[in-house]
Amino acid sequence: MKPHHMNLRQRGMSLIFALLALLALSLGAVALVRSVDSGTSVLGNLGFKQETLASSERATQAAIDWLAANAATLDSNNTGQGYYASATDNLDATGQLSSKTDRVLLDWNGDTCGYASGTVTGKCTLTPRTVATASSTEPVTLRYAIFRLCATTGSATATGNSCAAPANSGAGVAADKGSLDYSKPAPLSGTAQGTYYRIVVQAVGARSTSSITETIVQF
Repeated sequence: MKPHHMNLRQRGMSLIFALLALLALSLGAVALVRSVDSGTSVLGNLGFKQETLASSERATQAAIDWLAANAATLDSNNTGQGYYASATDNLDATGQLSSKTDRVLLDWNGDTCGYASGTVTGKCTLTPRTVATASSTEPVTLRYAIFRLCATTGSATATGNSCAAPANSGAGVAADKGSLDYSKPAPLSGTAQGTYYRIVVQAVGARSTSSITETIVQF
């Protein structure tokens, strides 16, 4: 028969192992809960991100409608409406190109380009137009800026002003019902028709999720 003190020692060891096992199970449970919470948060943020992307189409359509309604005055800037009559090739729409010393920024949030990395002094010079503001009935804030893809402001056909535009289809295309292929010599030729416009949209949704989209349209 084992001495009484040996039984007490064994019971004490068993209690220690039981406590260690309980501690391990508790840590595992906490890690699992944190993992589930993180996964739920990521899925929620992805959902909000998709919502901003889907909503961007409304701002793009609003910009297209504005272009159509103001077709006679597109040779000049209209900064109050977020319209610029030149291409602004050095535009940094996301604010992340801090290595570009000549970049130009859009003051998306009205905070002197606080979203942008690097130096913004003297670079935050463009103003977008706000077409929707988040509220109890509106899930996102929508803003846009339009850039005419021309070298300068003024008439698109003026001497020295070069604008991006599609070319007329070449001879013989009509007979082929509009089809184009590389077997035809110079399938595109003639004088450019219409001008291209770049529409840049920012959509900001829940949890400060945001997206920036760009669309090229022709008028």
